[in-house]
Amino acid sequence: WAKKRQQKELDIAKANFQVACDRGEVKTRDELKAEKLEQAKLKAEMEAENAKKMIFADGFEFYMSKTRKKKINTITGIRTTMKRALTMFGNKKLEDISEDNCQAYIDFLSYDCELRISTVRKHYATLSAFLTWCVKQNLIASNPMRNIEKPVDNEGEEKVETFSVEELKKILLCSEKEPLMWQAMIYLLADTGMRRGEACGLRWADIDFASGRIHIVNNAQYTEGKGVYDTNTKNKKERDVYANPQVIEILKKWKTLQKEVVEGQNLPTPKHIFTHLDGKRINPQAPTAYLRKFGEKYGIPDCHPHKFRHTMATIMIQNGSDIKTVSTKLGHRSIEITLSLYCHSNKDAQQAANEKFASLVWNGK
Repeated sequence: WAKKRQQKELDIAKANFQVACDRGEVKTRDELKAEKLEQAKLKAEMEAENAKKMIFADGFEFYMSKTRKKKINTITGIRTTMKRALTMFGNKKLEDISEDNCQAYIDFLSYDCELRISTVRKHYATLSAFLTWCVKQNLIASNPMRNIEKPVDNEGEEKVETFSVEELKKILLCSEKEPLMWQAMIYLLADTGMRRGEACGLRWADIDFASGRIHIVNNAQYTEGKGVYDTNTKNKKERDVYANPQVIEILKKWKTLQKEVVEGQNLPTPKHIFTHLDGKRINPQAPTAYLRKFGEKYGIPDCHPHKFRHTMATIMIQNGSDIKTVSTKLGHRSIEITLSLYCHSNKDAQQAANEKFASLVWNGK
């Protein structure tokens, strides 16, 4: 440009700059720095707010997208291990997952799925690692698994907890002071050894009151958003068990009361046995929570649904029942599973058999 043109353009630029200053559009370096900090703060707050809305499934996919450097077998292993967690928590907001939810998940793996302790420990570690990562990413404030006790692997042996016969009798006696539905639940678990999900999945049509036969075909589950629903039993097979007359009588009483109360509210007669008094099904995790409080109330330590199952099997084996019969009643896939769990009871039964044999053959010789 010529000198005259340069001066003209400079005058225009000066004039525009003065107008911008007058409008407050021109900022100092400090003002620009402060503005960037404020923008960064607003962005962080917005990300934190969005993080609160993130559901478990999306958070897990975000987590897996950051694990690409790991070996393919490791990634596959994590996805396989987290399948049950995704089923249970998939649509639940990350920030809404509580310690109670996590404990219910570990109980589900241990008692409903009947996984080996070593496998449950693997699930525990994988879920905890993911939630710890979520804390680091500011997706959640703290890890809800932090106070959940990690299952103990006693040198590779399965830990089978049982009630003593005296404890079991005390439980049955104390249950008479409880609501009739819960008394029916306790009697049923103690007598048949069925899983809590199987009990919650029972329908009145599954019971033959004349013979005491109970047809086990469903396993109740609960997931966020879907509610309570039925799936197949753990080994995908239906089975029949027979309940003693005391159990059948309690179930009859509960059926009568349930029908009167629900129909009295002009609601449909419930098809399932274990429902609230408005006819809605109970959460299959409810028996665990109820029995924990029941145990605290009556001084019975470690009172949970699966302990009834172990107790029934142990008492049957110790008193001469053959392993095949017990295995069928429990709904195990194979007799080997029953043996691995109750080998201690089998040893006791064998010892008792040896002593009986000795009394008949060797004593007196």
